[in-house]
Amino acid sequence: MKCLDNFANIGKSVIIQSLGIQKNYTEVIESTVETIDYNNAACINCKYKAVIETFGKDSRAYSDACSTCEHCPHKALAHKNVYKKVYHNEKNRYGYRPMLKANAIKLFMLLHFYHPDSNGIIRNLDAGELAVNVGCNVRTIWNNLKTLQEYTYISYSKNEYGLINILLNDYENYYLPANKGGRGFLVVSKELYKRLCNIKSLVSLRIFIRELLSLDAPELKGQASVDYKKIKEIRNLLPAYCKPSVIKEKLGQESDIFIVSFKDDVVRFQIDTEFIPKNEKLRVHDEYARTLEKFIWEFNQNVAYVNSGGICPDYLNDFFSIKNKKSAAPFKPMLLTEIEIDDLASLSVHYSYDIVVNALSVVYREYYMYQKTVNNLGGLVSTIIRSEFNKSKKAA
Repeated sequence: MKCLDNFANIGKSVIIQSLGIQKNYTEVIESTVETIDYNNAACINCKYKAVIETFGKDSRAYSDACSTCEHCPHKALAHKNVYKKVYHNEKNRYGYRPMLKANAIKLFMLLHFYHPDSNGIIRNLDAGELAVNVGCNVRTIWNNLKTLQEYTYISYSKNEYGLINILLNDYENYYLPANKGGRGFLVVSKELYKRLCNIKSLVSLRIFIRELLSLDAPELKGQASVDYKKIKEIRNLLPAYCKPSVIKEKLGQESDIFIVSFKDDVVRFQIDTEFIPKNEKLRVHDEYARTLEKFIWEFNQNVAYVNSGGICPDYLNDFFSIKNKKSAAPFKPMLLTEIEIDDLASLSVHYSYDIVVNALSVVYREYYMYQKTVNNLGGLVSTIIRSEFNKSKKAA
C-alpha cells in the first residue's frame, strides 16, 4: 500500500470547476469614506464651493477648486457611504469543466496525496487502495477515473500489472503567479480530507469545500475562522434543485469540520481551529522543514560515496549529475543554516516541495559545487523558480 502524504496542494481552479461554476452575479459593496462637508458654515459663501457646484468634474476649474478645498484649514469632514458594483464571472476567472459527483470529487482530491511529481504524474496506484480511502467499491473507482478523464481533470492508463498511472492535467498551473494565469491552491491535510470523505451529502460537500476556499481568500491571510453567507449566496453555488429548505436540512446535520448555525437567512460557519488555513500551512511548513533537513542529511551522506565512484539514489540525480560538472572537482556537502531551511520550507508551502528542491539543485550545481558565496539562499531559489515559470509560459 502506497503511503499518503500528510498534506496535499490542490489547485483552486480545478476544485471550483469540480464543485460547479457559480452563476454570474453582481455584488454591491458598501464602504464608508471621508468627504468634505460643504454644509459647513465656513463653506457657505466660499467661492470654491460655488465653482464645485457649477463646473463639471472633468474641468480644470473643478479640479483646482477641489485641490484648494482639500488643503483648506477651515474644512470639516463628514462620512459618506459609497456603493460599488462588482460583477462576478467565475467561468472567465477559473475556466470551465463539468461539475463532479461526490465520489469523483473525493477521488480527485485523493490523487493529490500520492505525491505527484513536478509534472503532475502519479505512478502505480492500486484501485483497491483508492476505493478504501474514498470509501467506495473498486468499480466506482474505475467509473470515476473514466469520468475524470472524460471531463479532462486527469489522464490515466493501466499498466500490465493492473496498476494505474495518473496525470493531473492542470498540476503545473497550480503554482503559477496570478499574472501567469495561476489561481493558487488549497492546502488540505490528510485529516481534513478524511473528514470530507465522511460527508455523505453532495450538497454539504460542495458547500463545505467552498467555505474552505472562502476562508483561504488572500485578503483574509488564512487567519479567519468564521464566515457568514446568505442562503441566496449559497444557492448561487449550487444546482437549481437546491432550494433553501434543502440547504438548511443538509447543513443542519452535524459536521466535524464546521459548526453551522442559522439566523434568519444567514448561515454562520465556524471552522474547527485545527483546519484554519493558517494553521494548516504552519503544519505543512514544519513538515517541509523536517523533510528538507532529512534530505540535506541524506545528500551529505552520499557525497563521499559518489566522489569515490558510487552511484547516487535516483532522487539525488539532479544534484550529482556528472554532465553538470564544469571540472573534475569533487562534490561538496551542503551546509545550510536553520534560517535557510526555514526559508526553503516557506517557499515549499508557496511553490511546492519538489519545485523548491529542483531549484536548490541548480544552486548546488552553480554555486555550492564551486564554493561560491550565497548571501540569500531563499531569494536566489525564488528567482530561479520565477525564471523557470517565465520560460515555461513562453514555451506554452
